[in-house]
Parts: sequence; C-alpha cells; structure tokens
Amino acid sequence: MTCIKPDFKKAYMLANDILVSSKTVLDFPISIKSIVKEKGKGLVKCKSFSKAKIYNVDVRDFGSDSAVIIKYHGKYVIFYDDSEPAYRINFSIAHEFGHFLLKHNLNLPKGERYDCQEIETNYFAAQLIMPEQIIRAVQKRGERIDKSFIKKTFNTSDEAADKRLGTLARTNYEMKSRTEKEYDDLILLKYRSFIDSICPLKSDFYDYDYEEEMQNKRNSWL
Repeated sequence: MTCIKPDFKKAYMLANDILVSSKTVLDFPISIKSIVKEKGKGLVKCKSFSKAKIYNVDVRDFGSDSAVIIKYHGKYVIFYDDSEPAYRINFSIAHEFGHFLLKHNLNLPKGERYDCQEIETNYFAAQLIMPEQIIRAVQKRGERIDKSFIKKTFNTSDEAADKRLGTLARTNYEMKSRTEKEYDDLILLKYRSFIDSICPLKSDFYDYDYEEEMQNKRNSWL
C-alpha cells in the first residue's frame, strides 16, 4: 500500500496566505465566520445545527462531530454545534473550512486517506488561529509561552493549546524552506501592533533581527 503523508506545507502556506491577505483579520482571537464569508467566494455558509432542518439535514447523522461540511446544490454549508463554547466552535469551523480550501474529498470512508485529510485540516486551523510567526516573535521578546498564554491570547481550549505547543516544540524553524518562510515578514509587519500590545518591547530591547529583515526588504525595493 502506498504510504500517504499529510501535506503540511500546503496547509501551512494556505493559512499564511489568509493571514496576510484577509481584510477581516487584524488581530486575535480571529473570527472564523468572517473569514469564511470573506474567503469562501460565496460558496460556503456557516449554519448552526438548529438550522439543519431547513436544509433537510438530520444532525444525528453527524455523530459526535462539533461541525461538518456538506455539499448542498453546488455550494457548501458548514454546520456547527452552537451549544459548545465559542473557542471550540471557532476551531471546528476553521477545520471544516480547511477541507473546502484544500479541496478534500468529503466522502472518504474512515481510513488512511481520511486520517491524512483530518491531519491537514487540523494543521491549517492551528496555524490560522495560533500563527507560529506571532508566537515565535513574542517568545523572542522574552515572553513565557505556555498553555495559559496560548489560551488567553488566541482563545483556545486546553487541548488545542497543548497540541499547538507540542507541534511547535517538534518544529525546527531553520529547516523550513524558503517558500514556507516567504510570508513571515509580511505577517510580522501586519500584526506588529498586536504583537506590541501583548508583549511590549522593553526600553532596553533592540530587535536586531527584525531591523535586519526590514532593511533587506527596503533594499529589495530600491
């Protein structure tokens, strides 16, 4: 059997593109519904489970899922459980929207390919909601990055915060490709005010790496 591996790079780059290009995301926590409306190109709607009957959908078919995306008359609807906490709804919708953006097969049976898609969308949602670039920038300024910080800053669950910390601990930033790093400066520039608000620069702190990056960018404009 052919080994199937999640395309982490694709999911990561897709989330980065949204972080840079979105006009609705200016700080954090993000509003995923606004992103779906902006980036769904009119093809995706978000509806609570309570609205499922209008679409002749039985929510009992969803099992224990917090959200699910279905194709409906050529378009897509993300149904979500509105009885759950806002942070869980946010992540669940981001996960399902990832299926749409990554052009996943929504009818796969449980198995290796299905698991691969689930891993990709979880990776996409985590980067969109808890951007690696922002976390590393704040850590670089001396902030303690723990579960409490992740939860407070990005409004996530304990589980999501723990998994994000685990993923980042296993990620060697220096090993990322040039392509994977191409959005880094743009993300740091766009969210510089947000970064300053959650971790102000100390009076004796000078960000040499940041200034070097910005100077290189200015030189490229000449």
